[in-house]
Amino acid sequence: MRELDVNSKVPLYKQLKNLIFNDIRDGKLKPNQKILTEQEWSEIYQISRMTVRKALAELVDEEVLTKKQGKGTFVQEPKITEDLSNPNSFTNLCKRNGKTSGGRTIKLVLQDATERDVKELQLEPDEQVIRIERIRMADDLPVLLENLFFPGHLKTILAENLDDESLYKILSNKYGLVTGNSVMEFEISECNKYEANYLCIKTGSPLLLVREVVYDQYNRPLHRTKTLIRGDKFKYISPRMKVI
Repeated sequence: MRELDVNSKVPLYKQLKNLIFNDIRDGKLKPNQKILTEQEWSEIYQISRMTVRKALAELVDEEVLTKKQGKGTFVQEPKITEDLSNPNSFTNLCKRNGKTSGGRTIKLVLQDATERDVKELQLEPDEQVIRIERIRMADDLPVLLENLFFPGHLKTILAENLDDESLYKILSNKYGLVTGNSVMEFEISECNKYEANYLCIKTGSPLLLVREVVYDQYNRPLHRTKTLIRGDKFKYISPRMKVI
């Protein structure tokens, strides 16, 4: 067992913090693994619980550890992080985060357009939409449920096999369509029974609801999206312009 150096200029809480962090980095402590209690750390290293508490608090604040009410302190599983100043497809996002992307198509149908479809996709009168509903997975774990709506004139998409495939890659390679700008809206939602079943979480669990209208390289609406994202698996970063 490594010891803490009481003669070091480095405070004891920082020594303990570094010890725990290094154990996580080296794989000695695994994601979602429960760590020792404050009392156990205190007894092992002969330090006060206040010292232990400060070390753990900093690791929680830095999202290395997470506290679960009534259960203890656990190693935080790293969240998939997306920088909104440089958005990516789900496939590329997973690659950037060291995960393997996957997907399963639930629905791929041609249906009547709603008022939202007509407005956001700038549809012609009586034009239908293609609805694609998919579960997207990272390392085989369901992390988001997405519904994409495309203008009906792109109905050849209905013949595509979208399981474990990048839709944007198909659009680019087969249809010459490349994504351009987009407009996004974020809300907090609670999952219903249907969503919970596909995302393998409890009904009522918090989700991040993202609505987006994506434009192509000619600034025409390419598709609109409604995506429900597991809040325990994703994190978004957004730069903020200077306020004058």
